[in-house]
Amino acid sequence: MLMLVLAVAALDPARLPPIDQCATDRSFVAFRAALQRTIAQRDVAALLKVVADDVEASLGGHAGKADFIALWGLQRPRSSKLWSELGSALRIGCTLRAGVATAPSMADQLSGERDAFETRIALPGAVLPKGPSERRPAIASLDWDVLTLDGPSDGGSWIKVTLDDGRGGYVRDAMARSPIDYRAWFHKRRGHWQMAGFLAGD
Repeated sequence: MLMLVLAVAALDPARLPPIDQCATDRSFVAFRAALQRTIAQRDVAALLKVVADDVEASLGGHAGKADFIALWGLQRPRSSKLWSELGSALRIGCTLRAGVATAPSMADQLSGERDAFETRIALPGAVLPKGPSERRPAIASLDWDVLTLDGPSDGGSWIKVTLDDGRGGYVRDAMARSPIDYRAWFHKRRGHWQMAGFLAGD
């Protein structure tokens, strides 16, 4: 029985710090570093060189570079939110499965026993007060803790959540990432890495 409990705990951890399997592929490490420089420079031309012609841009059926450019407002690159969203995704781990690199890693790390829509991952520095205010005493300091939404999100700056140990409280929405938030995936074509998709949802 103890072995069964340990096995379940290993599959369904209370914390989900990012992993970086992609660091084992030297070609991807070089590609990712170049992509991060492109993001820092907001260089649309350099970005589009590594975006696949058939890139998946949304779950609504948008695909291809023209849709990608339009959805992210890359006609005005300085104000596009792509750079911050893609940059954040690349900083939160990466999995490598069957030749496909996916960032962040949390979507692939999440146990199938959890509902991805009801799950959030607390970013380092998040705190859990009893009420939706930083003036309330903190129940816990959070660091990649797995959180379960305790009721629907109202779109405000705080969400009500429960830790795996049963403690409940609130966390700032900006400090809790959904595993099905924006994520990118990459594969090799003709020996070169390309971004095959970048979207949110499931």
